[in-house]
Amino acid sequence: MDKDNKVRLGFVGAGYMGQLAHIANYATIEDCELVALAEGRAETAKAVAKKYGIQEVYLDHHTLLEKAEVDAVIGIMGFHFFYSLVKDLLSSGKHTATEKPICIQSASARHLVELAGDNQLIYQVGYMKRHDPAAKIVRQTVLDWKASGEVGNMTYVRITMPSGDWNYQIESPVNMGDSAEQYEGQTIEVAPEWMGDFGQQYIGFINFYIHQVNLLRYLIGEDYIVDYVDPKSRVLVAISESGVPCTLEMAPCGHRDRWEEHYRIGFDGGLIQLDLPAPMARQRAGDVTIYKNTGFGSQEYAQEIRPVLPQRWAFLEQARHFVHCVKNGQPTISPALDGVKDLEVSEQYIRKLM
Repeated sequence: MDKDNKVRLGFVGAGYMGQLAHIANYATIEDCELVALAEGRAETAKAVAKKYGIQEVYLDHHTLLEKAEVDAVIGIMGFHFFYSLVKDLLSSGKHTATEKPICIQSASARHLVELAGDNQLIYQVGYMKRHDPAAKIVRQTVLDWKASGEVGNMTYVRITMPSGDWNYQIESPVNMGDSAEQYEGQTIEVAPEWMGDFGQQYIGFINFYIHQVNLLRYLIGEDYIVDYVDPKSRVLVAISESGVPCTLEMAPCGHRDRWEEHYRIGFDGGLIQLDLPAPMARQRAGDVTIYKNTGFGSQEYAQEIRPVLPQRWAFLEQARHFVHCVKNGQPTISPALDGVKDLEVSEQYIRKLM
């Protein structure tokens, strides 16, 4: 597209996350224009459009695609609708961004990736943690250390994230009390039939822990396979392609009114620690601590540094990134292909439980 023009955006869905994590953020970006909203709750849709300056309102995404002149569409609905929605968006030639996960079944996800590729479209899945300034520093440090060998080999990765207060008491979205009906072409995707009674556990896993499944790959720059899951689903153990053991501690405890999400990446002579904030904590980036046995620069003793980072909300950074990619024709750091890999890992998780 012409770089002098603003990116014209459409939105499908204006629920809790649609409003607070997405529409509200895009409304602050100068390089885009909020053109259209498709939302089945007519009165709520009008109120949301008025609040955020969205020009056109439709009851379904089919009408939006038919009538609205948009370059890209952000689809924020229940992920059981993503496959049917995104097929239509990509087939209509629209750059697309959605929440996570990409959809429910890996076969469906692969089909969506093929559609995006065939139509040469940007398709970004909403792994906003990749956009946190702290996560970017950790990834680059890991890649640099692996390339230079200055602290030896990567030895271990530990992720801990019990349940907690993920929304940090953020305000409620606009809701006029009306309801939406399912419309033609909006079909629900379900867990693979082979999972049987484990299907609901799979849905819960890809809803809550898919972020960690995805961020692990991003931080260490390697794919991995699931090696073990304890019968109570408290701990998942994976092995990276270079043989590094990685653990995801899912439920060591429960928290009230707080959020605890920690990543520890060990090397022979170093340690990188990443602590991420609650997803809906605005103006809050993660914290990073980097330790080296040999110190930094010309120092001869062990040192630990903590970079002072700009306090940028990952959701806003994600929105800025998508607009930048569409406007400049650049690939996203959260591509749909990684969404496929995340579902494949999640399927491995279920197979270890069966």
